[in-house]
Amino acid sequence: MLEASVDFDPNDVPQYLEGVEYPASKEDLISAAEGNGAPGELVERIGTLGQPTFDSADEVVAELEASPTSG
Repeated sequence: MLEASVDFDPNDVPQYLEGVEYPASKEDLISAAEGNGAPGELVERIGTLGQPTFDSADEVVAELEASPTSG
């Protein structure tokens, strides 16, 4: 599970990525997240993920949960 200090719920990530066509690049995910009103911390975290492309919103959530938070 994500650290309690994050300001978004991982269960909400798919709604912030609504409209994304997969496979999707980090840039596609960031654009969709910003357009869907995602919290700034989520947008920043997507930009730091190690994978260049993702095949589903579930894959994005799994990578977010596996990656350490900064700060």
